Amino acid sequence: MVVGEEPVPQPASKVRHLKKRALKNKSLSVSFNEKDLKDYVTGFHKRKKKRRKEAQKQQEEVLRRKRSEERKKRKLEREFVLYGCPPTNADAEPDETDEHQEDIDQVEPIPEMKTYESGDLTVTVVTSEINPKEESYLSERKEAAGSHPLFSEEKRKLPINNKKAFKKVAKHRPRSKPKSKRNKNKGKKQGKK
Repeated sequence: MVVGEEPVPQPASKVRHLKKRALKNKSLSVSFNEKDLKDYVTGFHKRKKKRRKEAQKQQEEVLRRKRSEERKKRKLEREFVLYGCPPTNADAEPDETDEHQEDIDQVEPIPEMKTYESGDLTVTVVTSEINPKEESYLSERKEAAGSHPLFSEEKRKLPINNKKAFKKVAKHRPRSKPKSKRNKNKGKKQGKK
């Protein structure tokens, strides 16, 4: 290296070592910035509000999904009650629905009988599928109703009180007018004082 010449800078990729003199020449300055401090301190509250808002949105989304699912279930139940078979999906291919319908027709409904007992009362519930094509269903129903004592032809008369009980109000006794001192004394007997 020749005196008076400036050193030739080498490419940055090859230089991995920083000279101590270069580090010492850089001065360290500390400055106080009120705006940065304010942003840092108020940021806690802002970030907390943001987290709460996001959590609230998530909860609302979950509730919205639940309501949607419940609506779908109610709709399916309503269709099941109206049409007597599980509803078919509109998205499903026609071949799948035909196979599904054939399966439903082949399955025989199994009547189910449950007995509930509470104290001295026993309730028997028979559940079976209603098929509008069968006419014998009505006659079976009448026979079953006739054999059970709860379903007898004559109606039992139970006392029903449709009147609503009124609120009881205490009767007021008529008050006598306050007597003046003179009238009070007049009314007293002479023997008592």
